[in-house]
Amino acid sequence: MTLIRLAIAAAAASLLLDATALAAPPYSFSDHPSQDGRCIGDNGVGDIDRSEKACLEQVGELAERVGPGLQLNFRNGKTRIYLNEEAKCQSNEAEGCVKYQLTGYFPEHDLVLIEVDYWEGASWLLVRAKTGDATEIVAPPHYSPDRRWLASVASSIGSAGPPDGMDIVPSTPDPSSKEWHYRTPDDGQWFYEFTGWNGETRVKLLASSLGLPQRTVSTSIEHRNGDWHLSEPR
Repeated sequence: MTLIRLAIAAAAASLLLDATALAAPPYSFSDHPSQDGRCIGDNGVGDIDRSEKACLEQVGELAERVGPGLQLNFRNGKTRIYLNEEAKCQSNEAEGCVKYQLTGYFPEHDLVLIEVDYWEGASWLLVRAKTGDATEIVAPPHYSPDRRWLASVASSIGSAGPPDGMDIVPSTPDPSSKEWHYRTPDDGQWFYEFTGWNGETRVKLLASSLGLPQRTVSTSIEHRNGDWHLSEPR
């Protein structure tokens, strides 16, 4: 495990959103880390213990390690290299440190998941293998029951976790199915946790207040009139 992943894992154990985070699986930012897209032979259970080795073996010629780079070979004949900044990661400041790992594959929809590790924190890219189109998301995503959508939710304290927010991405490109992205404002008063899907039109959330006394309430993201809408707690 790299120094970055050790730092993230340590932060994840101590800086999560609410008291229930003590029960979260190791190497996870969430009480409910997604298992969707985990590659064949990957025995992890958390957000950041996914195996690149297993993914490279599963996807074959679609991706390969080229020195410090992760090269994707798209179905349209184009390629892209995600280059690790190894030297910056070894410096005292570590400004600009970034490492890319292939950590998921969704064969039904030909989507790959790339984990982007920083000195403090992480984010993910969901990339369409056919075209190379990429979407930044805050956590490994959860399929909806009919696999029409993928939802990501993340909240953390400080800079050690992923970006705070939510993403809902259609599994298949469709002009009638819009992506939805929400980033929690700096003065936001709630942490959000993914708890499940209710059909294809509702993502269930657990919201924990920042203020005292702490409150925990159920809320949701709902699909209405062609768009997704967050029901913020009151």
